[in-house]
Amino acid sequence: MSSRHPILGQFTRWAIGLALLAVLLRTIGLDDVRQEFARVQDAPGWLAAALALTFLALFAGVVRWHLLLRAMGLPTPFRRSFRGFFIGQFFNAFLFGACGGDLARAVHAAHAHPARRAEAVTSVFLDRALGLLVTLAFGCGLLLLRFRYLANDPHASRAGWLMMAFLAAATGGLLLLFSHNIFARLPWLARWQHRGWIGPLVRRMYDALFFFRQHGRHLFWPTVLSVVNLLLLAAASGALARAMNLALPFMDLLTVFPIITVLAAIPITPGALGVRETLFIQLLQPFGVAAGAAVSLSLLGYFAGSAWSLFGGLLFLLAPRPTNPPP
Repeated sequence: MSSRHPILGQFTRWAIGLALLAVLLRTIGLDDVRQEFARVQDAPGWLAAALALTFLALFAGVVRWHLLLRAMGLPTPFRRSFRGFFIGQFFNAFLFGACGGDLARAVHAAHAHPARRAEAVTSVFLDRALGLLVTLAFGCGLLLLRFRYLANDPHASRAGWLMMAFLAAATGGLLLLFSHNIFARLPWLARWQHRGWIGPLVRRMYDALFFFRQHGRHLFWPTVLSVVNLLLLAAASGALARAMNLALPFMDLLTVFPIITVLAAIPITPGALGVRETLFIQLLQPFGVAAGAAVSLSLLGYFAGSAWSLFGGLLFLLAPRPTNPPP
């Protein structure tokens, strides 16, 4: 019975996403979306540019994770980091969402480093957290610079304040966790770390993260690559906007893109299907983008990412299976 729960949960999430998308398409009008897609057929060059930019953005993510693994004393062949990252993208898009994709990556990394599984799993968490934190900070910085464009729209202003709240919470959490070694500061936690198997595991994961408090220089290039990843994904969306002949300046798109990225990361539906389209409509409306064009732009971006996620699925099928799993 328990084995059915993940399948049922996944089916439910897909049903929610498709239902949200169906409601949006019915409200907007399917003909409007068809017309937007028809324009793209006359711009194969911009479509190819969007696919290329999406791949480069994902490749920056591969390099970021690879550098974090190396900094944590987990040297990994680049081809293995590449394969593990894209396998995670496949699970992100089609199966269990961001959490499932990270789990797939964590399993992949743990197999590569059986003696240091806790640290390998932590590298995936750190990679995800760093990307989101940089996106939050970058997005909040742009919001402060261009808040007047969004302040008069209720949906956009609420999303902006939510981003600010997320950034404040993330900053507070980092200060709480890393201002001091909490295992040395809290006696009850120091005692708990020796109990069972979970205590030592959590301590090792915390130590792997706390390493960067004293060696923050190792986060410089991963942080830069997080910015590059964000800019390239926004540029891919901009290329799709050009393919649609959409009069949307890149700076306007870049203002809302980090907000959409952060809020769509909440694992409600697979690949944020339906959720992401709603965010595109609400956040591009202040810039004069019609609902049909916003949904089409979102779906085209989803298809571009899905193409490379399918590539990750192919890598998953071709990946060698360990004959003797580590104990």
